Amino acid sequence: MRTLIIQLPMGEPAAATAYPYAWVPADAAPSALKLQWASASLLPRGERSTEVVALVPACALSWHQVALPSGLHKQRARLEAALQGLLEERLLDEPTQLHMALPSDWKNSPHTWVAVCDRAWLAAHLSNLETAGITVHRIVPEFAPGSERLHITATGDADAGWLWFSDAKRGVWGLPLASASIASLGLSAAERQTADLQAEPAAVAAVSERLQMPARLMPPGQHWLAALQNGWDLAQFGFQAHSQARLLKTAQRASSQLWHHPQWRMARWGVGALLLTHLLGLNAWAWKTHNDWQAQQQSWTQILRQSFPETTVVVDAPLQMAQQVARLRQGAGLLGPTDLESMLSALGQALPAHVAAPRQWQFETGQLRLSSWPLSASEQETVQKALAAQGYTLRAEADAWLMHAQKGQP
Repeated sequence: MRTLIIQLPMGEPAAATAYPYAWVPADAAPSALKLQWASASLLPRGERSTEVVALVPACALSWHQVALPSGLHKQRARLEAALQGLLEERLLDEPTQLHMALPSDWKNSPHTWVAVCDRAWLAAHLSNLETAGITVHRIVPEFAPGSERLHITATGDADAGWLWFSDAKRGVWGLPLASASIASLGLSAAERQTADLQAEPAAVAAVSERLQMPARLMPPGQHWLAALQNGWDLAQFGFQAHSQARLLKTAQRASSQLWHHPQWRMARWGVGALLLTHLLGLNAWAWKTHNDWQAQQQSWTQILRQSFPETTVVVDAPLQMAQQVARLRQGAGLLGPTDLESMLSALGQALPAHVAAPRQWQFETGQLRLSSWPLSASEQETVQKALAAQGYTLRAEADAWLMHAQKGQP
């Protein structure tokens, strides 16, 4: 599944506002990201399976670490009000005018980071995209607090570029590249040695010279790929519209990663081998079962022809054998299980001593209807088990009981 990532420009949207965007392929190959610009009306729409991600620029966000009260995850309706109260003293604007968001794992951490941006600005851009026919499924920050290791990213050029810093302890902060120096950074020697520094082509020489640190070359906008994987989704509280669409895209994104991402290649091979093994096993089991069934049918046919040599055509050997046995019994004057005497005898043997015999009964070929015979649940179970042992079935029908021979009885 491809992803269309659109960066939201600073300032209110207008007809001439250009949105930077890029297509991210399913395998997220670094060489495949290509930045383009277009107004909202000219942005690509994509397919139904395309995930649309809005990227909030780093300069539009502020980051604040808070200690949430225990048990707040059980009172989700009070969560936004609690955040506004905790951050009221730290914010320059009214908390009600700002949008706040938490990481997905905030319930598992006593101290968590809160991303804050202008609510009206974000709503205006999302509405502008919605008017253009583009539904945003996820909102991610350009940079977010991540690992313990310090990450430094230089974007733009030497004159107008910015340096962005992020780590798990201090959050996200930035400063203009033109004023950056080792002294202004305030980094320790250990942090300078372990920091991950990457820069876009127009800024790599300047940042390496001013910070006296080797910078890794990064294609323009390539840090957007990391933003897609930072685990944040700012579409919370009042921006939770289209939740069903986001859930669907989340499932599609997960399935697409499992299907295309290189790190899941061995798992895909394993699942394929498992399915192939099961398929071969099912085919072998079906083949053996079919052969066993054919062998049994041939055995029944052989027994029938040996017992009754006059049989020339065999269609259903067990049924034909039962019919032949019934004819021999009738010819010899013997009683069969479907005769009245046999059925009454079996019923008499099945009745416990304290259970009275039925007062009314009616016989049809192979079936005995017993009327005016009240039985308790325990008595019914006892009689049914005793009759079943003799090859008969007893079941209730309306206000009577029906007794007949079980299938397979000749």
